[in-house]
Amino acid sequence: MRRAVGIGGLRRKEAERQALSKKGNELAQREILQEQIALMKDNLEDFVRDHQKDIRNNPVFRVQVQRMCQLIGVDPLASRKGYMSEILGVGDFYCELGIQIIDICVATRTMNGGLIDIEELRERLVRKRVRGSEPIIEDDIKRAISQLKPLKGGYKIVQFGKRKIVQSVAREMNLDQSKVLTLAQHSCKFNMEDVRIAFGWDVDRIIACIDDMLRSGIIWIDDYNSTQPEYWVPAFYLQFSNRNSF
Repeated sequence: MRRAVGIGGLRRKEAERQALSKKGNELAQREILQEQIALMKDNLEDFVRDHQKDIRNNPVFRVQVQRMCQLIGVDPLASRKGYMSEILGVGDFYCELGIQIIDICVATRTMNGGLIDIEELRERLVRKRVRGSEPIIEDDIKRAISQLKPLKGGYKIVQFGKRKIVQSVAREMNLDQSKVLTLAQHSCKFNMEDVRIAFGWDVDRIIACIDDMLRSGIIWIDDYNSTQPEYWVPAFYLQFSNRNSF
């Protein structure tokens, strides 16, 4: 004689049914979401095609479109052969910009020790590029530099206070150096007394920090005043100096 299903068995069957129903709903929702994303990608592709000229010529609009791409999981920079990269033209754009950034950083390295203010870099890029080329903004520089990481040349953006600096050498600055550079962000220079007053360091610590920065070329010494030499940060003040482009 067949035994009747007990209360425990009924509960297990009901739990299994609810679990299957929940899983089915999740799969259905996921499928709907994937269809919506696919539709959004198609619409975005049409939009980009229709506004390709505006995207290339208007840097602010270009950033907005790139952010729209990221929101729906499309990375226009992921591959130079990707469909969005080809439509936007950003693969070639950022590749060319990255090469120009390398040229400028290498050419100025003897002057600034491998540190260049991002605004000075942008101004040099504008002068270097062919007249009529796409405008360049800070966001473009950041994106181009992010594409240089595989080269392992140390290219990255570092910040000292409000100063954004492009570093083009594979060197990690220690905390003392970062503090001193932040101290000089406005005046573009400092002396040993400035450092002592600001941080309370002893003379040996200050000299060790300064000597290391002098050896790497990220500061210059002005010993016109032999009793209290001044140290200049070329990455900060060269932006404002009147000189011809290299």
